[in-house]
Parts: sequence; C-alpha cells; structure tokens
Amino acid sequence: MPKISNFYLEVDPFKIIEKGFHKDRAQVSESIFSLGNEYSGIRGFFDEGYSGERLQGSYFNGIYEYALEDTPNAYKGIVKRTHFTINSVNWVKCKISIDDEVLDLNVSDFSDFYRELDMKNGLYTRSFIWNTKNAKIKIVFSRLMDMIDCHHCVQRITFVSDKDVDLDLSMSLDNNVLHWGSDCYWNRIDEYIDDYYGLSAKTLTTNQSLVSLMKTNLKEELINVVTKEMEVIANYKIKLIGNKKKIIDRIVVNIVDKNSSENIDTLLNIAKKELVNLNYEKILSNNTSYFNKVWENSDIEISGDDKNQQGIRYCIFQLEQTYHGYAKDNNIGAKGLTGEAYSGHAFWDSETYCLPYYLFSNQEAAKNLIMFRYNTMNFALERAKELDCDGACFPIATRNGKEACNLWQHASLQFQPSTAVFYAIEHYMNLYNDIEFMKNYGLEMIVEISKFLLSRGQYNSNGEKFSFYNVMGPDEFQMMVNHNTYTNYMAKKVFDYLIKIIESNKYDVTKILAKCNCDINFINKLNDASNKMVILYDENTKLFEQHDGFFDLPHIDINSIPKTDFPLYSHWSYDRIYRNDMIKQPDVLMFMFLYNQDFTLEQKRANYEFYEPKCIHESSLSPSIHSIFACELGKIDEAKKFFEFATRLDLDDYNCNTKEGIHTTSIAAAWMNIVYGFGGLRSEREMLLLNPIIVDDWNYYSFRIKYHGSSLKITVYKDIVNIENKGKPISLIIYDKKYDVLDKLEIKTKNV
Repeated sequence: MPKISNFYLEVDPFKIIEKGFHKDRAQVSESIFSLGNEYSGIRGFFDEGYSGERLQGSYFNGIYEYALEDTPNAYKGIVKRTHFTINSVNWVKCKISIDDEVLDLNVSDFSDFYRELDMKNGLYTRSFIWNTKNAKIKIVFSRLMDMIDCHHCVQRITFVSDKDVDLDLSMSLDNNVLHWGSDCYWNRIDEYIDDYYGLSAKTLTTNQSLVSLMKTNLKEELINVVTKEMEVIANYKIKLIGNKKKIIDRIVVNIVDKNSSENIDTLLNIAKKELVNLNYEKILSNNTSYFNKVWENSDIEISGDDKNQQGIRYCIFQLEQTYHGYAKDNNIGAKGLTGEAYSGHAFWDSETYCLPYYLFSNQEAAKNLIMFRYNTMNFALERAKELDCDGACFPIATRNGKEACNLWQHASLQFQPSTAVFYAIEHYMNLYNDIEFMKNYGLEMIVEISKFLLSRGQYNSNGEKFSFYNVMGPDEFQMMVNHNTYTNYMAKKVFDYLIKIIESNKYDVTKILAKCNCDINFINKLNDASNKMVILYDENTKLFEQHDGFFDLPHIDINSIPKTDFPLYSHWSYDRIYRNDMIKQPDVLMFMFLYNQDFTLEQKRANYEFYEPKCIHESSLSPSIHSIFACELGKIDEAKKFFEFATRLDLDDYNCNTKEGIHTTSIAAAWMNIVYGFGGLRSEREMLLLNPIIVDDWNYYSFRIKYHGSSLKITVYKDIVNIENKGKPISLIIYDKKYDVLDKLEIKTKNV
C-alpha cells in the first residue's frame, strides 16, 4: 500500500484541532472542518473571505441542477444531460475592516491561529489575533448547524481588542455562488429588508426554491442594509472597547422546497416564524442533546490508540452529519455535503457500505435509504429500456433517481447498484423481518431487478452457460470484461432468493409477479439462469478469477509506483490504467465480504493473499474490506494498518484529495472495520455471529449496536469479552457457540 499519512492535526478523543494555519492544507481543512445536518452542509471556509486557494461550498441535500448542455455525441444508452448538487447560499459571509485594512488571512498580519471541531456538540470555532496598524484584536468565529431543527444555523463572532478601535462589519446572505467556480445555477426572485434580512431564489431548470433569512443581535450599530442581485448586505459600525468582549450573533433560517410544492411567500412566512425565538444557546442545547444520544447509542471506544480513537469518532460524527433519517427523500452522497466532487451523487456504496451503520443504530433511517430506491424506481425502469433491457436498472450515480453518469463505461457496464439494492433489502429483512415493507416495496424491487439481470445476461453460443458479457465489476480498472465473478455471483444470489420466495408463496408474491408482468415461465427462467451461471473458480487453488482472462494480464508491482503519481486518474493516461493486473478496489473480495459465511477460511485466505498485493486502494471502498479479511485471517498487523488508513483517510489525507470533500464511504467502512473486522460481526444470515479479537497495543475496545429491540454494548478486553444487553433477551453465536444473552454475558477472548 504505497500511501503515507499527511498528518498535521492534533490528537484529541472528541475534537479535531488545527494549531497554527497550515496554508498548504487550507482546502483540506475546509473539508475536514465541514458541518452538516443532512438537510444542508457547509465547508470550513473562512467566513471573512480569503484571497488564497479555497473552495467556498454550501449545499442542500436534494437541491440539484442539470448541465447547461447535452453530452456531445450521446448515443442511445449514454446519458444526454447529467445532473448534480449545486453550490448554494453563503450564509456566513462577512467583511471586516479597520480604516483601510481588510481582514484577509492570505495577506493580513495574524498570529495564534487555532481552530477546532467539537464532536460532542458540532460546534466549529476558529480564532486568531489580527495584528492591525492600530490594535491587536482577537477574533473568534463560531458556527453551528442544528441537528434537530435542521433549517436553523448560527454564526457567532467574538472580538476582543487591546485598545479602543472602530471596526466596520458587513454580514451578507449571498447566493451569487458558482458551481466549481464557473457557473451559477440560481435565478433571483427577491430580497427582503424588514425585521429580518434575506433573499429568495429558484434553480434554473429544476425550479427548486430557496428562502434564506437572518437576524442579528446588533441594533444600534446598524448603518444600512443594501441589496445586490441575490445578495443582502447588512453594514454595521462597531466600537470595540479595549479589553472588553463584543459578541455578535447571526441566526439564519434556510428553507428549500425540493418539489416545487410551495410558493415563496409560504416559505418566507415559515422562515419568519422560526426566526422569532431562535438563539445561539438554543441551537447549542439541541446539538448537545443530539450528540449525547449518538455517543450513548453508537460510540466506539479504543483504549490505547489515541489516533484511531479520534479517527473512528470523526467517522461516526460525519455519518450523523451526513444522514440520520431526517427526510425520506434524502440519500448519502459520496462526499456527503462537504464538496462538489462526485457532484453530490449517491452510488451503490449507500447500500453496501453506509447502510450497516444505520441498520444497527436507526431502523427508520435504514428503511428510508432503501425507500429512496423504491420511490425512484420508475427512473430505473426507464434506464433499463435505454439499455435495451427489461426490469429496473438502478443508476451508478444519481441525485434524483435518474442516471447522472455520462461515462458510458460506468453507467452502461456496472450493475452493482441493482444487486446492491437487492442486498440491502435482504440485509434489512434478516435483521427486522419487516413483512409489510417486503410486501409493499421490497419484493417488487427484487422482481424488477431480476427481470433486468435476466435480460442483460446472456447464454453462450450453445446455451450451456449463462453470464454477463462486456461489463465492469467493482474494480474499475478493468472494463468490457466477460464473466466478472462479482456480477455473476450477485446475480445468482438475486435469482436464488427470489426463487425461494416464489416457491414458498410468501409476501403475496403472486400478486407482485402479476404487477410486474411476469408470466408463468418466470421461475423457470430464474432457475435455468442460476443453474447455468458462470462462476470462475479453481478447486485446486481455491481462487475465484476476477473475470475471464484476469490471470493472464501483465503484472505490475504496485509498490513501485511513486507517491507523486497519486491520484492515478490525474497522472496516468486513462488507457494505461487498464493494461495490467493492478486492482483499484476489492472485487472478488467484495462479494466474499458481503456473503462471508458462504466461504471457507481456506478460500478466504487464498483469495486475500492473491488479490491484496495487487490492490492500489485508489478507492475509499478498499482499505476496510481488506482489514476485515485480515482480522479473520489472523493478519493483525495488516488489519491495523488498513484500519488506520480507513479511519484517518481524510484526517491525514492519504489519497491526497481530501480537499475535494470527505470520503463518506470510507467513513462508513471504518465503522464496519471495527464491528465486522475486529468485532467479527456477521449479519448476512438470520442470526448474528460475533468472533471478537483484539490487537496487542489496545487495552480494550467497545462498540454498540441495536438488534432485535435491544441495545448491546460489546467490550473486548485481552482476556474477556463483555456483552451488556439493555432490552429483551437475545441469542447470538459467539466463537461458533450459541448464547442467550439476558442482561450481561462474559466469555473468554479467543486468541488468533
């Protein structure tokens, strides 16, 4: 794994701290210090502006636009016009000046720079001393985004000057924002100057609405309020008294209408009412209460490893900021709400990497993630037709349910999203047995996914084998391949699961088959395709071949690739990447992870030892899966190395691209790394398995999950595994033996 840590932050169990301004890491810090509450998010850019390199970003979940032009030469099946999350109102914008000096940390004289993100309440603070010609002024900027009443945000600016001085301050709501610094996708509606100041706007083509209103605690200091197109600016003259603190609060209410169902006046009235009783203390109290519950229900403790303790808590914190089931039409973008890379799109990661965290902490949020796919299934049905297929082909990248990826090699060749939706339904049902969900939603999706896979798969020339030709599996360094084993294995899983349901006549299956226009021969087609599915496996070596011909590819020593070549997509020609056996992310190991209990330890070892040395980890999907296998195989040093890579991928900028936004998938995978890796949890069948291990330099670790109506805390010491159960009695298989857990259970830790 030829990647190294770019460590520059302080280590603290519940805080992210930067001491001194690391100018060369400015955009990385903007990502790391991002705030969000699922409804919206904002990067950690400087409130007062900054003339150096930066990515000013403020985003709303589900506010998106279409490209201004079609994809050139878009043949049938290639997306003609993509869509993406757009940059939105800058609600922290301000300008600070004294006489002819304007605060700008790119050029101003300053000292004692410090910033922190407190993961116990979501409070972001930044402080420094501005050394002006006439005074030294300590300035502290604070931000909060309400995790409970998610329309609400607050900015606090605190000044302390060493002498009396007059300061000019302007505070703006600015919607003249550019997507990737180039295009603005908003139309002005109006600006408002009344008891509150604000603006309204609509997106160019999707006709989605935004109302943003603010109030401040400044009255006498107000000079005037002026408007520009899509910007409202309140100007103040403030007299700072020497060594006396001056606190300025700005309370903001942002409301968006994603479905064009409300008029602007309605949104404006809602915002005005919500502003009346809002203050800094109330939002701080909301957040403290919210995160107290998060850490009570979902905390992971690691005693003896301070860096990874900080890293895993940062992962949990960002998962909660990104998504917690606030709204049923939200999904999880690959960068959350922290940047514009991946265009705010959700991928198959939502179902395979992110969902487990919510399955074991928040059932409603987990179900909502799956329901996003059901509620947008009409687009998946349309997409299948565009590819000359039947059924539902779920998009490789989307914000609204439509395929947004205009790279044909991904959008037309990768079917992981469809099989991942099936996997999510199966996983959810294993844990919750939600019969009404299955009857009303889940089964219909599985039938439509099966129809698509049957129509996209093909028989060979003599009809003896069924497979998928010209596809791309999870390893995106190989395209237009035949018999990708991941694709084939997952398709067979879909077929076999549905066959069982049809044969058992569960969940009103006959009614659903009729709704999906499946005739009497449908089960025969499923059976035949499943029985003839090509699975490339060598009984002697125990190896699954990633795809037909993979074993014959030219070999490259991945450790010989210089660090300066990363990310490879930016430094290697596109076709060069495909001409060897280097793997971007787990492919064979991925289906072996999803269905871990289907394989022997001997098979897992053989495939791990063959494929791991070929993996470059150019995807945040990768490190944790390898760590989980390394745990199971007793390769503890490797497991810990990969774990640190996953937990601190963003904090230490391992892939040299954190400036584009945090890696939500890696964050979710790091949680899995503890629970599925070191904890040995297996959840793809009806009863949970646990096989906990502990690394030598950890004193203990613990994790918390909700399961079958109970809250479990599993603590793993050197010699004892302690399980505390708050709830009804449950059964678990631990170290291959079944236990009934009442309130407490202690068993001896198994040595690896």
